Amino acid sequence: MRNTGGSFVAIVAAIALSVIVVPSAQGAPSTQANLFALVNSTRAQHGLAPLSLSSTLDRSAALKAADIRRCASFSHTPCGTSFTRTFQQVGYLRGRVAVGENLYWGQGSLGSTNAAIAAWLRSPPHRANLLGRDWRQTGIAVIHARSLFGAADVWLYVLQFGRRG
Repeated sequence: MRNTGGSFVAIVAAIALSVIVVPSAQGAPSTQANLFALVNSTRAQHGLAPLSLSSTLDRSAALKAADIRRCASFSHTPCGTSFTRTFQQVGYLRGRVAVGENLYWGQGSLGSTNAAIAAWLRSPPHRANLLGRDWRQTGIAVIHARSLFGAADVWLYVLQFGRRG
């Protein structure tokens, strides 16, 4: 837990791993909706309440994805920025909040939403975020790039979690 200028913030972050699964052939908007459905389906399979999609966290996730792409830095702190910067930029860090984030990138057949979920479930910190009982909201950003991180045909996913109050 960390106090950030008057706001009480719990931060949970995890760095993603890659696995081989059949790729998604959908475009980014459909892929975002597909990931959202898979997140809630996975949570339901584990007896957890669904998360609501937050437009504020969507904007935060999109800013993080853009920074990762711009700096070619697969990190929760791309371009040397703080983990909470995008949450702050969109105004999510007001009052008592908790935030978390899962990142994933995959090339070609590693780039599907199913691959992202599978990787997160096998990684203890990602699994803890994905199946966190206290999360209430999520935000999602998806980028498909011809080239990123020295690889071709890259899918980048930013999944952010939040709870207010």
